[in-house]
Amino acid sequence: MKELSHYPVFARLLRYPTSELGNDINTCREILLRKYDPGIVTGLSDFSRHVTETPLAFQQEYYTGTFDVQPVTTLDIGYLLFGDDYRRGVFLVNMQREHIKAGNDCGKELPDHLPDILNLLPLISDPAFTEELVCSLLIPALTEMIVRFRKKENHYRGLLELLLKIIENDFPDSEYERFKFNTRHRVE
Repeated sequence: MKELSHYPVFARLLRYPTSELGNDINTCREILLRKYDPGIVTGLSDFSRHVTETPLAFQQEYYTGTFDVQPVTTLDIGYLLFGDDYRRGVFLVNMQREHIKAGNDCGKELPDHLPDILNLLPLISDPAFTEELVCSLLIPALTEMIVRFRKKENHYRGLLELLLKIIENDFPDSEYERFKFNTRHRVE
């Protein structure tokens, strides 16, 4: 079974900013240096600089502007994959079941919220299900999320690109088919 305990650290980086965000960045940096090629840590630099040089209130406003005000950059991966289609409802029900089974409390968020899914990954007991979730749905959703950022210089875009690199490193050569977006019904 893969060691996936680093994903909850990424989950904390993708939640609404708190005064602990700097500590979470340091924890993430340590994990990346221990587990991956040291060059990958550079992907954390822009986000780290943003956090250390920006007052918390502005970080929170920036987060809200990035993920809550513009639904194009939502962290709800089911919405990215399915839009308002009934398939998202099915996905939400199935994800809720997995969160409950694993004892992962989603709080006030829907069960397709990226940070909650990242927290769930190390708790899933079936490695095949984990790989299928990550390779079939999470990687395509992250890829789509990154493409949809209107401003390339957004600090969260770089963090999501880093997360995608880590996931692709952890799940290379999967045989699971990736979700394909229907361009006619794409959420824009």
